[in-house]
Formats: sequence, C-alpha cells, structure tokens
Amino acid sequence: MARPPRLQFPGAIYHVTARGNEQRAIFRDDLDRREYLDRLGHYRERFRFQLLAYCLMTNHVHLAVRSGAVPLSRVMAGLQSSYTQWFNRRHARVGHLFQGRYKAFLVQEDRYLLALIRYIHLNPVAASVVEDASKYSWSSDRYYRRGSGPTWLDLDAALPTLGSTRRSAVRRYMDLVDGPDLHPSYEELGAIEQVVKGDESFALGRFEAGNQLEPPLRGISEDLLIEVVARTSGLTKEDLTGPRQGGSIAFARCLAAYVARRASRISMRRLARRFHRDDSAFARPIAKLEKRLETDGPLRAQIDRIIAELQASPEPSEGERSGQNERVGTAPENQRIRTDP
Repeated sequence: MARPPRLQFPGAIYHVTARGNEQRAIFRDDLDRREYLDRLGHYRERFRFQLLAYCLMTNHVHLAVRSGAVPLSRVMAGLQSSYTQWFNRRHARVGHLFQGRYKAFLVQEDRYLLALIRYIHLNPVAASVVEDASKYSWSSDRYYRRGSGPTWLDLDAALPTLGSTRRSAVRRYMDLVDGPDLHPSYEELGAIEQVVKGDESFALGRFEAGNQLEPPLRGISEDLLIEVVARTSGLTKEDLTGPRQGGSIAFARCLAAYVARRASRISMRRLARRFHRDDSAFARPIAKLEKRLETDGPLRAQIDRIIAELQASPEPSEGERSGQNERVGTAPENQRIRTDP
C-alpha cells in the first residue's frame, strides 16, 4: 500500500507530528526546547503561516498550524533540517534526528479544531508526565489560559472560536481542557485515508481539489465484496451476513465497509443493511482500523489483496450491472482516493 498523499492548500488547518528516529529524544534539555521554539518562530515569520498550538514532548512534537502561501512541506523541511544540524553540532552526533517525513492531517476546521487543540495540550497528561495540562511548561496551554502569548503564537486566530470576548474564550478553553470530555476525542474522530480529519464530503472535496481521485472500481457488487473479504479473513459469506457478532466477524465487516468506502461505488448504507447494522456503527471501527494501518503491515497487505482480487474480477454483463445499480439505488457514487506518493 502506497504511503498517504500530501494535501497542501493555503489557509488549511493541519495537525503536524514529527517523531525522533528510533523513538529517541529530539529534546535532551530545556535549551534544546527553547532552540526549537526559536526556530519555529523564525520560520513562522519567514513563511507567513499561523501557529495555533504546540506541544514539545521528549521524542516528538505536535503542532497545529494554518498554512500560508508557502507549502507546508517546505516549512517543515526547513524547520527540521535546521534544527537537526544545530542539535547534531551541540550534542556531537551525526545522522538523522527525525523519523522519516513528518506526518500531517488536514483538519476540518469548523468541526475538529477545538478537539485538536485539546488533544495537543493534553498530550503530557496522557503520557503521565504531569497530572494536568497547566503544569506542563512546553506547550501553548499556559498562553491560552492567560489569553495572551508571544507574537509567534497566533492566539487571535484560535480564541475567537471559543468565545466572543477574550475572557469568555479563556473560560471556555479551561472548561474544554480541564473538564470532562463530553464529545468524541480527537483520536476517535475519523481519519480518512490516514490524511484527513473530517467528514467524507469534506475529505472528498479536498482530495478532488488536490487531484488525488481515481475512478472507483467498476462493477463490484455487494455479494462479490462480501465473498472476497470473507475468504481473505478465513470466514464464509454466511458468517458476515448472518446474526453472529463480535470478534473476527465484526472485524471482517469493518474491513468490507472500509474497502467499500475507499474503492467502490457500493452504498455504505446498503452494505450495513446486509450485515444487519446501521451505517453509523462503522464510524468508530473504521477510524480505529485506519489508525492501525499506519503501523500494521500485514493488515495493509490484506487490504491490498482484497482490492487486487476485486480488480481482477470479470466485469459484469449489462444485465448484471443493471441489477447491481438497482440494488444500490440512488446513493451517490463514491470515488476512489489515490494514494500514490
């Protein structure tokens, strides 16, 4: 399976993560952290992007940025390269500091930005470094609590989404981070093709604008998809369409739903009905599956086999295609997202 594509648009919100090579530290002390922030501020000024939030952990960093006219890839290349050279000189080392290329999710701003900011600032809490976000010195949390910060942190671009006045925005921010999580966490939100955090219509529009769409697989029926997924999962078609739930059967149904969305014209709603499920029941399992795809090579290979078998299947006759169209009904046609580098 090819690596996820880059979707780069001026004015888009991105969640950027960069990790140390072999999970090693990219910050050994506070001087390293201050140097990274100085360079981050320098590149923000040079390339005119907005920095909405950040968190520096020992072996990785989280950034929330709104891109400017300069592509995010150029910004990150400059930042990571210059910091690596400085770090290597200071610590008398050679070689790569960061693990491959950075990762960036394009985030649907109106729905997911606040969840992203909350997630970034709670990272030290999740890692058991501190008991609450306000106790961590190397994130932008403290500036949100004050309602003011350094010139290189664009609080004015984020605080208005929390309240009409600075005081109300700060109060709501503290409720958001310190209070109970009443909404799905950022990690649980769907990540489409490992590159977009947003709903399907938003993702489709972004992939289309970025020329990352291919025609979907033609002539693939629900029956064929279920048959291929069952076979590659060591199950039968009857297992997937029968009343049994949980375990390997639930996972195989999730695989079928993922492949249907990614590579075919099959309506998710109709496929869910074949499994005696509601289509909304697939949202969280698919999000977890896409998270696994980042590191699970055998799972990526299984999905590749499923798609290869579907591609190799003979195209149905006109009468069969008509019957399939009848079954699918008036659901909109999905499009296949291209994952070429």
